[in-house]
Amino acid sequence: MSEPKLPYYSAPAGLRERVQSAVRQSPVRRSVARVPFMRIAGAAAAVVLLAWGGWSVGATSRESGAATTAVVDGHLRSLTPGHLSDVASTDQHTVKPWFAGKLDFSPPVVDGAANGFPLVGARLDVVGGRSVAAMVYSRRGHIINLFVRPVAANERATDQTTTRLGYNVVDWTAAGMRFWAVSDLNAAELAQFRDLLLAPRP
Repeated sequence: MSEPKLPYYSAPAGLRERVQSAVRQSPVRRSVARVPFMRIAGAAAAVVLLAWGGWSVGATSRESGAATTAVVDGHLRSLTPGHLSDVASTDQHTVKPWFAGKLDFSPPVVDGAANGFPLVGARLDVVGGRSVAAMVYSRRGHIINLFVRPVAANERATDQTTTRLGYNVVDWTAAGMRFWAVSDLNAAELAQFRDLLLAPRP
């Protein structure tokens, strides 16, 4: 049994062109086309920012870690016989001028004897391939090495305490200088030492 034939009607002339033209001009179609692009562009920008931020933080962390390793190495070298200081003096007025002509900056030298951190002497050292001032202090038989250099261009301010190879390291920036205090002294007293150096001078 054959199926009945359904009637067939031809579309009016020009209908196809009118429909296609209407679709092309539709604001809904244009906005739908833009949305995926804007989402993709936004996602790409977010990925770029996250990658740059991660790289920047990672680079800063690596630089800080390398500097911490360098100052601990300098501290350990200083503890070998004959390497603690190039000028042995408890007088800040002897130590400060000793650096003149040896560095391209003038490091602050503080006498902390009245607060239990007497100055012992000073020497030149190297941190990250750059010459730095190294002042030596003591606290109840514990040696504290204070490394100082000017803050580098674009260097971020820091104020942190870390431990490396059993030594405490307090790292901070102030008055255009970068400081590292390294010792086997406990972290609380090493922080007191930092606060002493940060205290306003009379």
